[in-house]
Amino acid sequence: SSSSSSSSSSSSSNGPSGRVTLVTSASVKGEAAGARAQVVACDGSTIDAGVVVIAAGAHSAGLARQCGDPVPLDTERGYHVQWNEGAGDTSDGAPMLTRPVCTPEGGFIVTPMSGGVRSAGLVELGGTCAPPVKERFGQLEGYTKWLLKDEVATALGGRDASRDWMGFRPTLPDALPVIGTSSKVPGVVYAFGHQHVGWTLGGITGRIVADLARGAEPEVDVAPFSARRFDSKPWWRPFASAPQLFPQT
Repeated sequence: SSSSSSSSSSSSSNGPSGRVTLVTSASVKGEAAGARAQVVACDGSTIDAGVVVIAAGAHSAGLARQCGDPVPLDTERGYHVQWNEGAGDTSDGAPMLTRPVCTPEGGFIVTPMSGGVRSAGLVELGGTCAPPVKERFGQLEGYTKWLLKDEVATALGGRDASRDWMGFRPTLPDALPVIGTSSKVPGVVYAFGHQHVGWTLGGITGRIVADLARGAEPEVDVAPFSARRFDSKPWWRPFASAPQLFPQT
């Protein structure tokens, strides 16, 4: 089984209390019918688990495919720029920007932070392997200054390019996450694909996963979030059995 530089968590029963192990850079095996889930780490070590939770964000597609559930997961890549602390302050040290400012048209939010003004957002589809598009950082800086008043933009000056970074928002075509059990490997539970609202939905997702892991009925119907919900879509059928469109590391 090939390895994937993502993370998954495995929970295995060890008496009444049980235990939870976090495994990074892992692949998931479970080939025999009715087999327990097995996590294989990059160093070759294995963990036989009663329950494996695949919650690896944008890197979850490869793990789900190994469990027999290909999903059309892609990433909405977002960009982040930041100015140094004090940039954008008045001459007496008071911040000119005192609250977050959002532009739906531009698709980003400017936020005053304790470590400096931060601007983050934008969207591009591109998988997890391609490097950042450097021009996008400059674009975000320019858009930020365009959004603010001239005196604030002038006071900001240039961003600290050493703090530029790009992140991945795991997204599916219908903007719903994948939450539920594997259709092929007993003991595997999925929880990924929350696109822009991972923090918002993290709590309720955790409660659902806890119920599924212990064999209880979740308080939310998880059928709409099944990994197999795309099987009937004609546009997905040719790709479901094909190699991954965007190989993930």
